[in-house]
Amino acid sequence: MSGPPAPPSDAIPLQPPAAPETRIDRAVIGWAILVFVLLFLGLLPLYVLHIDLAKLNANSSGAPPIVLVGILFTAYTPTVAALLIAWRWPGAGGVRRLLRPVTRWRIHLGWYLVALLGPIPLLLLADAIYVMLGGAAPRQWLALPSGTAEGGMSAVLFTIGAIIAGAFGEELGWRGFGQARLQRGIGAIWAAIVIGLLWSTWHLWPVAVPGGLSLFDWTDFPQTYLRLTSTAILYAWLFNSTRGSLLIVLVAHGAFNLDNSIVQSPASGVHTIPIIVAVLHAVVALAVVLATNPRTLTWRTAGPR
Repeated sequence: MSGPPAPPSDAIPLQPPAAPETRIDRAVIGWAILVFVLLFLGLLPLYVLHIDLAKLNANSSGAPPIVLVGILFTAYTPTVAALLIAWRWPGAGGVRRLLRPVTRWRIHLGWYLVALLGPIPLLLLADAIYVMLGGAAPRQWLALPSGTAEGGMSAVLFTIGAIIAGAFGEELGWRGFGQARLQRGIGAIWAAIVIGLLWSTWHLWPVAVPGGLSLFDWTDFPQTYLRLTSTAILYAWLFNSTRGSLLIVLVAHGAFNLDNSIVQSPASGVHTIPIIVAVLHAVVALAVVLATNPRTLTWRTAGPR
């Protein structure tokens, strides 16, 4: 009887070498720099035209199209940078290899359930904790995303499509390129922490443009770094546990954005509930780290395949 088939050459190895060499992939450094260069280019019209982001956030109907296109472009900078580096950087593997993990869909159904439904109990628990601490309960705990009730199925499909597109704009970069390459040199847990810090900083770009800082409460900064760094660990766990399926991470990212709009929170908890959500993410991420091999973020009991 023949043994199990060998994994593809670009699969994520479950077992690290006995004495792994700690090194930083230069292609990842180039990618990280390019992400923020492209981010700056997308935001450049705000600087050139002296547009206040707070006023634009309140009323975008009169904004020049170049400003709106630039802001939209920023959402895709991690993926655009990954595609450019994979295409032109020597030894980066090429675009085809970068895209291949998106097609890895043959994984256990349980992983899809975790990715799709995992955020809902976490977000509901955050609401419940807020209520137990004396906060107001939401009028509805679960509801359709805002604006979809009037638009029917077409609005729901549009919302889901926009969420998936947004996830693809990020995850091909954060996990598909950054995590996959960085963990080969420094291990999965440290790679996830580095990617999480980059991801958090990238998400806070509004503070760097005119009027953007006024949109933030001081609590937004620590909770963003805690939540996204913890989420980076969880997504690295999903990614590596499914043999490098980027599709499952795309599903998880899109599902969180969708679930976050389905689980309703009271307006009075606008600053408190995100802190609770961040702490809950950190608790789950810590549980995953304790239960897995930190070098690979896969189950300690999993043998080599």
